[in-house]
Amino acid sequence: MSNSSTSYAVGGGRFAVGADRLTLLAVLVVGKMLDAVSTVTVLSLREDVYESMWLTRTLMNELGMVEGVLVTVVLAVVGVALLAESGAVVARLVPDGWAPDEYPTAFRVVTYCSAGVWYGFLGVHNFSFLF
Repeated sequence: MSNSSTSYAVGGGRFAVGADRLTLLAVLVVGKMLDAVSTVTVLSLREDVYESMWLTRTLMNELGMVEGVLVTVVLAVVGVALLAESGAVVARLVPDGWAPDEYPTAFRVVTYCSAGVWYGFLGVHNFSFLF
């Protein structure tokens, strides 16, 4: 049994917009950079807030505020990219009928976009501490 009739990213399907990796990476990087810029801005302007993520806080203490945040940007982007591309591995490992034909593409789009939107939301939330 095959799910070949389910089209996720082919011929104008549900996930066709932004299905190329470069666009997806841009969505992720823009969201994470908004988070990074807001973190540095808020921490620079307010003394009564602190970074809640242990790794980011540790890297900022060891490397400096901007450098530590940039390292977390790289780690986050690489981590999300590895997760997003793991859909292809899953599709290869499971039996033929278990994953739709376009599962890797759909998983990639949803993973990159979800992470980019989440990081963007965190950036907006961080900026809300200034008001």
